[in-house]
Order: sequence, then structure tokens, then C-alpha cells
Amino acid sequence: MPILALVLSLQTGQIDERPAYAREGDRIEQEFLAHRDRLISFFTTLRVLLDEQPLIPGITLPRLQSQDAPPPSAGVRFGYGVLPRILDNANAGSPPVSVFSYSWPITDGYIAGERTKLELAEARLHSAMNASSDEKAKVIADLVAEYRNLLNNQRTIDQYIQYNQFWQRSIAQDRVRFDQLTKAYDLMKSDDPDVAQAIREVLGKPSVPSFITVDHSIPGRIVMRVPVYTDIEDQEFLAKAKRSIEELWQARDGETSYCVEIDFRRVPPNAQPGDHIDVRAHAEHFPEDGAVLTTGAQTTHSFVGRYIALAPGDLPARTLAHEFGHVLGFRDGYIRGYRDLGELGFEILELTSVFDDIMSAPREGHVQVAHFKLIMDALGGK
Repeated sequence: MPILALVLSLQTGQIDERPAYAREGDRIEQEFLAHRDRLISFFTTLRVLLDEQPLIPGITLPRLQSQDAPPPSAGVRFGYGVLPRILDNANAGSPPVSVFSYSWPITDGYIAGERTKLELAEARLHSAMNASSDEKAKVIADLVAEYRNLLNNQRTIDQYIQYNQFWQRSIAQDRVRFDQLTKAYDLMKSDDPDVAQAIREVLGKPSVPSFITVDHSIPGRIVMRVPVYTDIEDQEFLAKAKRSIEELWQARDGETSYCVEIDFRRVPPNAQPGDHIDVRAHAEHFPEDGAVLTTGAQTTHSFVGRYIALAPGDLPARTLAHEFGHVLGFRDGYIRGYRDLGELGFEILELTSVFDDIMSAPREGHVQVAHFKLIMDALGGK
């Protein structure tokens, strides 16, 4: 039995037989929730002090708005019917190669860093109680700004936790596949151009579903029509999702333009809001002559040629367009491997090397003419 599990069993009288990644994940999440509760307490005290401040000539204090409110409880962080906020597109840099890694120790380090920042903010808040009016106003203004930074960072850590839980579970459930991906990851880092190109070519061939049709009826314009079944009832959200994807899935080749048009088709919900569901099994209830857009995921992800499952939190439009690329049949152009950290779970490794391609780089990549031509070739040149 691993040492950590043995210690827990001696303390509680029960043996925790869950895998290491799950035990360590629970421990990190408890650290995170304790930090969240402390941040809520800081927010409450700061807001009371701010509301008590008299008007001071020449000094305008910032207000804590409704969007600055403390985050919801952990029980509703993800579940069926919980929608993300789609963020507008933004330009990003394009480094030639990038390596990212995630793990429970890395996340633990982020939480420790935020805890230190919060402790310093708490100390300043305490000292402001006895400060002069002018000094108190300045400190409060600084602390409001610091709180907003702490809150944004807390939301980011929350996303790291959800991401870790999802992918560590995925690795544990399919070690054979991820062992192969890890070999590909190591090869991509070897700087062998022939090997790297071969891997990219294999990953880049789409498995295009037959429900996609190609419309050539308008001269100089080729339209990929994609029926998408959804149980999302928020029409404003669907309109923004459609607009965000269609704005990015466009390209031009000389006098010919290419684009995607989505046809949302409503189906009734078959789960209760907030339910934790098996997303893959849930997607099987939808008609097969179209893609699926649904909710209930712990982290937003897709199944090639079939569905997009949404998670809470902020969702950049470019990332949503990347996920839609999976629905069109494309696989990830980056490599996700792992390192086994023993009792600390896994380190998740991601390597991106083609930043001009939206399927390789969800944050920076773009849709290319080649994507549309690959889809047309897969459909028999239709």
C-alpha cells in the first residue's frame, strides 16, 4: 500500500483504495477550497470596510461590482446544464514550439503562491483599520484591485483542478493509448524533422462524419453545412456559439472562399440541472445524423466526429472553434503524453509545434484552406 494511503488508513481506520491520482486530487482540492473560503472572508471584510468609507474630496474609491462577488460553492462548479462564458477572440503571439505541463504538485504550488498573496493582503487590510482617512482610502483602493487579481487567479486554479481531474482519470483509464502518445511526445521533442512531420501527418488526417454536406451553389463560395443537435435551451448562448465558430471557420484561396454554417436542432433535456453525467453515454441519446453540443463536462472536450461537451468557466471563442474542428473530424495536432509521479498522480505533458493551425494550437492557431480541402477529400471531393 502506498505510504500516503497507509497514513490515511491509520488516521481514519479505513483503507483508501482509490488510485493515487484520485487521492492526491482530493487533497489538492481541499487545499483549494480552504483558500476559496479564506478569499470569501477577505472579500466580505473588504466590502464592509469599503461601504463604511466616507466621501473624501478628490478621492474616488473603486466599487466592488456584482461580477466581483465570491465564486459559487464547489457543489455547482460543473454539471449538466451549466454553461461557460464564451470570450471574444483575441490576437495572440505565435511561438514556434511550446511545451506545457500540468500536475497536482504544480497546482499545489499555484495554491501556495496565492495563499501567500492573500496573507499579505489580509495583513494590509488589518493595518488599514487604524490608518488615517487618506491612507485608508489608498490602501482600500489597492486591496480592491488585489482582490480582483486574486479572484481571477482562483478561477484559473479551479480550471487547472478540473483539467487535472479529467485528464488524469483519462490516462488511468487508457494507459496503453497514452503510452503511445508519450512516445510520440518524446519523438516530437527530439528535433528530428522527418519523425515530427510523419507524426503531424498522421494526426492531421480527418475522420469526417457523413452528415457534413458541401454546398457549391454560390459561385466562388464553398459552404460546409453542419447539423448540430443540442439540448441547450439558452438561445443567446447558442447564437454566440454559432457566431464565434462561423467567424473563425472561414478561409480564402484566391477568388474562392470557404466557410462553415451550423444548423442547430433542438432536442429536449434528459437530465436534471447540475447532475454529474457520463457525457459519452449521454451523447448516445442524440440522433446520429448530426453532431452534438451538450453540457455536463468537467472540462470542455470533444469526441471526434460526434460531440462537444461543455464545462463551466471561461471558454475563448478560438478554443470553441478548435473543439468544433474535432466535430468536423480533425484530431489534435499537438501531443498529450504523461509522466507517472507515483503517489502524486501523473504529470500531463502537452507539446505544440504548428502554431498556424487551429487544431495544433487552440490559443493561437487559425483555420486554413487546407482544412476545408481535407474535409472535401474525405467526403470524396463533394
